[in-house]
Amino acid sequence: MPNTTSRPRHPLPRRLPTRALMVSAAFGALGAIILVLVAPFTTAAAVAFPPVYALVAGVHSVLPFLARRLLGLPLGATLVAGFVGILSSASTPLGFLIVVPLLAGAVPFDLTLLVWGRIRGREPWTAVAVAALASALVLFFVSLPVFSPEDLRPVIVVGALVGRILGQLIAAALAAVLAVRIRAAGIVRSPTSRP
Repeated sequence: MPNTTSRPRHPLPRRLPTRALMVSAAFGALGAIILVLVAPFTTAAAVAFPPVYALVAGVHSVLPFLARRLLGLPLGATLVAGFVGILSSASTPLGFLIVVPLLAGAVPFDLTLLVWGRIRGREPWTAVAVAALASALVLFFVSLPVFSPEDLRPVIVVGALVGRILGQLIAAALAAVLAVRIRAAGIVRSPTSRP
């Protein structure tokens, strides 16, 4: 008789290992430092030309995407983005609201890969690209309400969408390259299930 209670390919852990939480918090602290350091440049880009901001803002997704790859946690990017938001909230003009765009970039990435893993198993670069695209679309729609009326021209809106897509794809590619180099250097072991 066949087993009807088969386990999913990428089950969510019942509780996070302490090591994963510590590494996620470290990634979050580094991400918060980066966010505060680049804030003057991203703010200037947002005021000058939103499509450039949309592209450059992809830098905030590199560490969450990298953490998901290195830790092998199904919601690793979301966890790190949450840490970045909480740790940087006191140092940014948005305050605690900074968590919203950070999670808007991480949650769709994690969920897309989680669904892909349950349907198809291992996640090749195609899955990561689709996850980055989902992330870019959510970030784009989250940012639309803060566009000034003069920035709602078609060329700016389309440029911002293209900037978001390119920014998130570049972030995913950088995370992949960094993960390979970090593992090759022996700093982090490969997880049992590849993120």
